[in-house]
Parts: sequence; structure tokens; C-alpha cells
Amino acid sequence: MEEFQAFINGFGMIFELKYFLLMFGGVTFGLILGALPGLTGSMGIALMLPFTYNMPALPSLVFLLSIYSGGLFGGAITAILINTPGSPANVATVLDGYPMNLRGQTEEALGVALYSSVAGGLIGCMFLVMVTEPLANLSLQFGPSEMFMVAIFGLSVVGSLSSNILKSVFAGLVGILLGTIGMSPSGATRGTLGTYYLLDGIPLIPALIGFLAIPELFNLSARGFVVETADSRIDIKRIVRSLWMLITRPVQVFLCSAIGVIVGVMPAAGATIASLLSYNQTKQLSKKYAEFGTGIPEGIIASETSSSASEGGALATMLVLGIPGSASTAMLLGALMIQGWIPGPRLFIDNKEIIYASISSLFLQQFVMLVMGTLLCLFSARLIRLPTKYLLPCIVLFTVLGTFSYRNAVFDVGLMLAFGIVGWFLKRNEFPIMPLVLGIILGPIADRELLRIGQAYDSMLDIFHRPITLGLFILSVLSILMPLALSVLRARKKENPG
Repeated sequence: MEEFQAFINGFGMIFELKYFLLMFGGVTFGLILGALPGLTGSMGIALMLPFTYNMPALPSLVFLLSIYSGGLFGGAITAILINTPGSPANVATVLDGYPMNLRGQTEEALGVALYSSVAGGLIGCMFLVMVTEPLANLSLQFGPSEMFMVAIFGLSVVGSLSSNILKSVFAGLVGILLGTIGMSPSGATRGTLGTYYLLDGIPLIPALIGFLAIPELFNLSARGFVVETADSRIDIKRIVRSLWMLITRPVQVFLCSAIGVIVGVMPAAGATIASLLSYNQTKQLSKKYAEFGTGIPEGIIASETSSSASEGGALATMLVLGIPGSASTAMLLGALMIQGWIPGPRLFIDNKEIIYASISSLFLQQFVMLVMGTLLCLFSARLIRLPTKYLLPCIVLFTVLGTFSYRNAVFDVGLMLAFGIVGWFLKRNEFPIMPLVLGIILGPIADRELLRIGQAYDSMLDIFHRPITLGLFILSVLSILMPLALSVLRARKKENPG
């Protein structure tokens, strides 16, 4: 109750014009960066961090948190419009968002993504206020065996990401193999082909743009418009009406947000894993199982609510323990240290008012994003009506610039183009791309934690003596067996409809 009172008091501190200007500026900057392929909210925080050196603590946190909030949704815009997630957190949004766009439901898809992101952000913020310390204490129990099982749990969804399980598993294994490229934690180099650009592994942004965007650009080049049947008029009412899709699915919104918060608490798990796990669990338990991936609102809701809600969990871990749960919270950790603060339990004792005021601003930022996000959605929906002969050169330019700016390396641009050719070949032969991307994301985590397990335990079986590890292992097995069992039940129901 004391925490909730401090949260309410925080609104009194930030109800000033300067804080609202910081929120509007930060959210807008985060939205734009998130919507540009290759640029992310964490990059925006990194760019703006030097400008906060001489700012007081509260304005600095409000501004950087606003960029963080905007960046999480911004990536959904390009995921829906051009099949390219603006950031890794929006990978699962592609699966149903882009098919809705191709059917001429651009405004509806963007609206569902926006309202889902806002709902997830609000729920994540309330979780942050109410259960910060218990969740942070839970994250202390996560060692190498738990994080290894989190990665395995994430990889267990690959079989359900396509109708052809064999091709999904094959693509996932190729992704895991690509994810092991680079210098291992033991110092061995694998698959770098003699170039130091791959010592840190396959860079994620060039891989995402290459595998997801470039093959789609090949397809778009053969069409006059992105959406041939799209209405030339842009109707804000269609965006607003999509709110009803969330209102009629309150249980899904809450459960997906809860998954996001819990995954966000886990160190180094982040919004990407949260959105993928949430999407998979929603798909497995839904009566519309076969429709996922064809363009239904439930898929977008699952992805966007969980990725935004993970913000609350990641911030809880960062504030209470000083352990960043994502790249963005690592940047925010740096901002706190610039102020001379040491994240940990004493942070809430020594700077309680400022911390809770910044959390209160996080709550208000969701409503700011509602306004600015709607305007950006309208602008983006208008862009998609342009002929592809004008649109494609601009998209290519942004993908090249976004890839280059990731590490300022021309090598990454060549890598992106190579991945694009491979991605085009895979799509042409009906191999799903998402399991491959998932393998690249989770493969390095599993690889790193497996090595740590080998150093910490005498036998691999010893890790199952830890309750959380055992629980995650059971969930992983169920995640693999459930799709098979459900597919058998559905087949029987078709044979015996009575």
C-alpha cells in the first residue's frame, strides 16, 4: 500500500509543462526510431544519453523512459507495413500484422498494435508498482540452468510456427547453428571465416532485415502497390474501432501482459522472448489455432501486449538489483549511474520520491503514445498507398542506412544482402523464416548458458534438482507435445464432426 501511495504522489511531481514536453518529445523520437528498420529505442537512449549529463535526475529519467516506451511500439509499424520488424521485440507481430495489411486491413492492424502496446504498458507499469520487490527477488533464483531452460522453452515453439513441422524444425536448427558463430565464452572461434566482424556472433539487425525484409522487397517489386485493393482514403475511425478488438478479449490481454512481466524480470530475456512465448501460448490455447499466421488480431495482441508489459518487469530487475533485463534497461542503468546513484535496494530508500515519480511518468507516457502513435499510424497508412516504384527505393535506402548504422560497418550491409538472398530462396521453397530467426536470437543464449552449466555442475542431470529449472523443462516438453496432441484431436473432430 505504501508503494501505491508513493506512485500516486509521483503524479503531483510530474504534472508540469516541462515534463509533458519531455514526454511528448521522447515518445515521438522513440516512435520514429523504432519505426525505422535497423534503428531501435535502445539506440535512441544511447544517442540522447550525453544530453542528460547536466540534467537533474527526474527530467533525465522521464525523457529516457519516454524514448524507451515509444521505441517498443514503433517497430510494429514497419512489421505490419513492410514485413520488417523495426526492432527484435516486434518479430512476432509480423506473423499476423503483415497478412492483415495485405488484405487491406492496414488501419485495423496498426490500431490493434497501438492499443495492445498501450494496454501492455499500463499493465506492466501497475505490476512494476505492486510487485517490484517480489519479482526482483525471484530473478535472483535464475542461474545458468534456469536461463538455459528459458532459451530451450523459447526454442520449443519452432514446431508450431508453420504448418510443416519438419521444415520448421530444420529452419530452427539452421538458426541455432548460425547463432553459434563467433567467439565462444571459452575463447574458441567458430565459423567466423577469418573476419573479426563475426567475433561477436551474427549481428541481429542485419539478420532480421536480410531474412524478413529483402525477400519481401523482391515480391513487392512485381506489384504496383503494396496493397492492390486498398482504399485510397485514410479513415481514423477504422483505427479507433480496432480498440473494440481488445475490449472483447480482456483475458488474453491480461494473461499476455503477465507473461511479458514475468519474462521481463528474467535477466537478459527481454521483450523479444516475451512476445514469442506469448504468441505461442496464445496460439496453442486458442480455438482459432489454424488461423494464426493468416492475419488475425489475436496474434498482434499476443505479441504487442507482452513486449510492452515486459518493460515493467525489466525495469523492476534493473532498479531493485541493478541487473539490466534488456539493452534499453542497460542504457537506463548508465543514466542512473551518471546521476551518482547505485541501483539496488537502497535506491528505493534514498531516492524513493524520484523513482516513483519516474514510474508515474511511465504510466502517463502510455497516453502520450496513444496520441502520437495514432498520428504516426495515419501517416504510415498514407505512405503504404504510394506506388511501389516510389516506395521501394526509399525502403531500400532506409534498410541499408539502418544496417550500416548498427555498427558503422559496410560488412553488415553485405551480410544483410546475403541473408536476403538466402531468405528469398527459403521462402520460394516454402521454408518458414521465423524459426530460423528465433534460432539466431536464442541460440547464443543456450550456447553460453550450457557452457556455464558445464563449469558449475558435475553432471547435466544435476540441474534438474533446481525447482525452477525442472518447471521450465516440463513447460518446454508440454510446449512440444501440446501442438501434436491438439492436432490429433482436431483431426479426429473433423473425421467425427458429430
